[in-house]
Amino acid sequence: MARRRQKTRTHKKLTAEELAKIPKSMVLRLGSSLKNHSLSSLVRDFRYVMQPHTAINLRERKSNKLKDFIVMAGPLGVSDLFVFKQSESTGNLSLRIGKMPRGPMLQFKINSYSLVKDVQKILKHPKTVGKDSPEFLNPPLLVLNGFSGKMSEAPPHEKLMVTVFQNMFPPIQPQSTRVTSIKRILMINKDPETQEISLRHYAIDTKLVDTSRNIKKLINSHHNLKKSLPIMTKNEDVSDLLLDPYSVGGMTSDSEVEDDAIVDINEENQASATKKVPDQQQPQEITRKKAIKLTELGPRINMSLVKIEEKLTGTSKTIYHSKIVKTPAELKNLEKSAGIKRKLKAERRAKQLENVQAKKDKKDEKKARKKARIADENGENRDIEQDQSSDSDSDSDGPDVDQYEIDSDLYSE
Repeated sequence: MARRRQKTRTHKKLTAEELAKIPKSMVLRLGSSLKNHSLSSLVRDFRYVMQPHTAINLRERKSNKLKDFIVMAGPLGVSDLFVFKQSESTGNLSLRIGKMPRGPMLQFKINSYSLVKDVQKILKHPKTVGKDSPEFLNPPLLVLNGFSGKMSEAPPHEKLMVTVFQNMFPPIQPQSTRVTSIKRILMINKDPETQEISLRHYAIDTKLVDTSRNIKKLINSHHNLKKSLPIMTKNEDVSDLLLDPYSVGGMTSDSEVEDDAIVDINEENQASATKKVPDQQQPQEITRKKAIKLTELGPRINMSLVKIEEKLTGTSKTIYHSKIVKTPAELKNLEKSAGIKRKLKAERRAKQLENVQAKKDKKDEKKARKKARIADENGENRDIEQDQSSDSDSDSDGPDVDQYEIDSDLYSE
């Protein structure tokens, strides 16, 4: 009988405070974009980019509004909203990134995009991944390129945009984060001339460099049972397989991998990590040279920043606009008119509350009068019933007295 396998790895559960600090996202589409199947595919592909802390199976309806998702995102602990929408008049696509719960809201115009299936068609060796692939168990590594080197010298709208991008995923802790857990990269590049922002999504693959091809085949066959073993029929000894560079596949060329892609990775010895060792003895670390290769997964999005709003709703103050520039006098007039509108809105709101309270008081008074009238009617009915009962008692006593008197006459002398 086979022996049951025992788990040697321990999975540490996160506390409630640590879970609350993890950014969670919600990717959705609104309006007429529900009829655009290509945009629906883009939304589905972008949800895979934001995994694992996102609503992957979210379903929208035509009647849903942005306020519905804002109200629903609060109890669910959602911190980022990604809203894809297509304009009914112009047909332009837009992406809005909002930070919960108060904002701001960044609006981008999507100039062009490519789906995952389009990226796989142009690659010579595409990488196919599924919903439950190990690449999507952890969030991707965020890489920003092309932005201002010193944030102190950058314009305010760029500072805000970089801050929003950096807070989309949980921060990396160098002391506790394992290098092998990072399987994907999300690269956000900004063109300094056109100010266009491009998003690229890659998968990270590593390859051993300091070992021969035969040893690589042995290692791969150990980790993956579907890999075939090297053919050793022509070798007289194991040393011929390991030392002869021209056996079984030939010698690996040094020009296959660039020098910049070779890094030293510290890995724990699996044999010492699985065994129960005393507390004083720590697992030994093995340094190996590996070549890093990036394989694009998709999707691709090229977009431009249009404006930044102070709050999530569309009636809030515009902090930045790429095409419209206001003078200080115009800004002052806008602030004044906005203050007047807010004052009128507050007055209307107060008047509405007064009317509602007056109607409620009137309704309560009517209910109180009705209860009092019912109570009075019940009291009168009780008095009538008491009078009738007293009259009936008096009537019943009369015939008995007369009957006794008659009976007394019958037995008299």
